Amino acid sequence: MTESPTDPRAAAAQETRKKLVRAAAELFAEQGLSGPSLDAICARAGFTRGAFYVHFESREDLIVAVVEQVMGGFIDAMIAGGEAGADLSQIILGFTLAVEAGQFPFPGGVRPHQVLEACTRSATLRDKYVELISTARARLADTVRRGQAAGTIRADASPDAVAQLLLATVLGVEVATELSLPYDARGVGALVLGLLAPR
Repeated sequence: MTESPTDPRAAAAQETRKKLVRAAAELFAEQGLSGPSLDAICARAGFTRGAFYVHFESREDLIVAVVEQVMGGFIDAMIAGGEAGADLSQIILGFTLAVEAGQFPFPGGVRPHQVLEACTRSATLRDKYVELISTARARLADTVRRGQAAGTIRADASPDAVAQLLLATVLGVEVATELSLPYDARGVGALVLGLLAPR
């Protein structure tokens, strides 16, 4: 018997999973990815270990779910505006504002160096991280193509190269933020837009 999306049991199961992921994200932010025990995560979420194993096979699966939610949510929030209007400037402005407001990288969330360190220990997490970055790269390249068709981005710029440049910038901002280095997000954003403007 297939459960429908409006099935109360399915909705309750989805809510339990969300609460476990949210509790894990909070505790990972406070204690690092290896810090909190499964019992502590379950207690924070208000469930038992039994509920955990209904939704996740292992701690590694939970870490993957947390990274996917935090990173995937941020990527969606940043890229969606540009996809809707074929305007790369909306993506760059949104990212600039997030950096200036301290909303990147993921305030109160898992630190980027923790994710990278965990990727060295978990092929599953590494694969998910690479998948998220690869998806973002493809979406950015598509946005560049739409911008070129609309005449807002120079036609001679390789969409894939622009996407790689933007992702390299994002990863550089992660490092600068981790090290508390000053970063002129607005200046860099304006420079990138100037370089990509039609000639």
